Amino acid sequence: TPPSERSFPRLGYQLRMDLLDSDPPIWRSLWVPADTPMAALPAILAAAMGWSGQAEAHLKIASGPDDPSTLEPLTLAAVLQQPGDSLRYTYAPTLGWLHRVRLEAVAPLREDEPLPRCIAGERHCPPEFCAGVWGYEDLLDRLNDPEEPDYDQLWEQVGYDFNPEAFD
Repeated sequence: TPPSERSFPRLGYQLRMDLLDSDPPIWRSLWVPADTPMAALPAILAAAMGWSGQAEAHLKIASGPDDPSTLEPLTLAAVLQQPGDSLRYTYAPTLGWLHRVRLEAVAPLREDEPLPRCIAGERHCPPEFCAGVWGYEDLLDRLNDPEEPDYDQLWEQVGYDFNPEAFD
């Protein structure tokens, strides 16, 4: 069969997204089609992490241009080409939610495989109202202190079933 008539399997990318500076680590692993448009990637990453997706978001290649809009016409495969390649994902820049997104694996996709799909992770996504990782650490300290003046209000704000160790 001539090369122009061969059908090649669609490729999937396994990505690992780490919330930078979180200790203990907060991360997600997900599969997405390699041909995902870069313009669609922020919404996928927000959903995998647990963010609402309502805030501004930016992507930046580790060694790429400072203007993230230059990525918009590209696909994920054009930006991340081999395992180990990475990019920065910033969700709600004024609050400082910084992530590293690293390509972990490339594999052919089955036709019936539903993607994107989050396959693993650790710890609950921080509430978006926190001012970055340090604000989240402060919130956790306050939630663990029944003497905190805003203790009940904070639990009401995060939800009484909030568990920072839980991942679903």
